[in-house]
Amino acid sequence: MKLNDILTESQLDEFIPLTKQGRDIRRAEKAGAADLKQTVKDMETEFAGILGSQGKKFKTATTDDVVQFLKSKNVDTKKIDATQPMDAKRMQTIFTTLVRDKMGGKNIAGGASAPTTNPTTDPKVLKTVYSQTKAAFSKLNMKEKRRLLAALEKDINANAKKPAAKPQVKAKPTT
Repeated sequence: MKLNDILTESQLDEFIPLTKQGRDIRRAEKAGAADLKQTVKDMETEFAGILGSQGKKFKTATTDDVVQFLKSKNVDTKKIDATQPMDAKRMQTIFTTLVRDKMGGKNIAGGASAPTTNPTTDPKVLKTVYSQTKAAFSKLNMKEKRRLLAALEKDINANAKKPAAKPQVKAKPTT
């Protein structure tokens, strides 16, 4: 019996973890799943906090409560069936689906109120610029990081406003 007779091509994909690239892929997949799980958990915690401030309990939340929470996050809620009863498992499914769609690059924003912000002060743009800068900085070695730090300090010191010097009054010579 030959190995080709036993295994199909889809079963051969299971052997990828034996390579360095396969291990890296598996680690990335696990990190993505953990990120998704943590984001859903954070959303549930935030939702529970909002319910608590209204004197309601998480386990007794209604579909309207979930819809209002998601609308406050500027999320399109047309796909949520308002006729079905809400329970903790359904909330987790809704949050997981929304987070998965957002992480997948889908637009989940509601079209009703698109905030008009200046792109230079838009928090999403600034967060992206920050993450790109941080990623580029993390690729530098220590010597390059020290040079960059020195250059930034020099630039900050050069551009810092210096207190205005008091004009000195020259004394007139007495004759």
